[in-house]
Formats: sequence, structure tokens, C-alpha cells
Amino acid sequence: MKSGGESIIWALAFEFAPAVIFGAAVGFATAIWTGLPLFDVTPVASGGAAFGAAWLGLYTFGSRGRTFQLSEFEEPQVEFERSPVGELLDEADIVGIVERLGAALPRETNSKPEELELDDVLPTIEPESRVVQLFQSTDTAGEMQARIDRHLRAPRQAPPDATQELHDALAALRRSLR
Repeated sequence: MKSGGESIIWALAFEFAPAVIFGAAVGFATAIWTGLPLFDVTPVASGGAAFGAAWLGLYTFGSRGRTFQLSEFEEPQVEFERSPVGELLDEADIVGIVERLGAALPRETNSKPEELELDDVLPTIEPESRVVQLFQSTDTAGEMQARIDRHLRAPRQAPPDATQELHDALAALRRSLR
């Protein structure tokens, strides 16, 4: 194996393995030609000599590695123009916009994080609404489990096309955010 960054895998694949194959073939041919057993001294010696000669030849006359060295170069600086939208975003007060939309910035505290409480109760559920109230605040664990099991055992029906209702609900949501 040559130095210069070549890996052991390269040497095994292109120097050692072909030499082993050639040495084994010569040893087998010698055993057949002389009529001796395969692991007798003469076939093993001839196979070993052939292996050594092939490996030395492949090692000596094999690839010399990289012949062209890459010179060092500087990475050019790429200049680009910002679009008008990008310039507006750079100048925009994004924190102010987010706060105006109603989102609060996360507070950095080292104390225990607050628990998430879902207290956003729907004011009224319309009779034709597809929103279902699964749990009452007074339900016990057994009542909740029974209600879930009953819901899962109910036969499945294909949902009706509610595209218009979805558009109306999204429009109402947009209006409420303004």
C-alpha cells in the first residue's frame, strides 16, 4: 500500500486481492499438473511465490495516486441585490407587527414553565354545528372513557362536503382578528 492518502480498502481491492487470486490459481494449477495434493509443499510454495510476485508487481507498478495537485484559491465574494420586498422586511418592525396581531413574545424565565390551560370555551354550539363537545369539566375518567368508546364504535359515515361552511368560518375568523 502506498502512502499519500490511499486507503487500506484501495490496497486490498486492487493490490492484495488480485495477488491472492493469482497465487491461488497458480498453486491449484501446480497441484493439478504435478498430481500432488492441493496442500502439499510444492503447490503451496508455487502459489506463495506467484502471490508474492504479483503483489510486488502490483504494488510497484500500480497507480501512483493523484498526479495533479490542486492549488489553493480564494473563494470569491458573491454580491447580490436585495429585492424591494427584502428591503421592506429589513426595515419592518416585525416584533411590533406580531404583538399587534395578538401573539405574545416568549418570556425568558428560569422558573418552572407555566401549565397550559385550555379555558377557551365556545360560547354556544349551534344545533347544526359539526363541533362536538366531548368532555364536560365534571366528567370522571370512566365517563370520558365510555364516551370515547361509544364514539369509536359508532358507524362511520362519509362526511358531507362542507367547503362553503369552511370558507364562511375562515372569513369569520379573519374578521375577528381585525
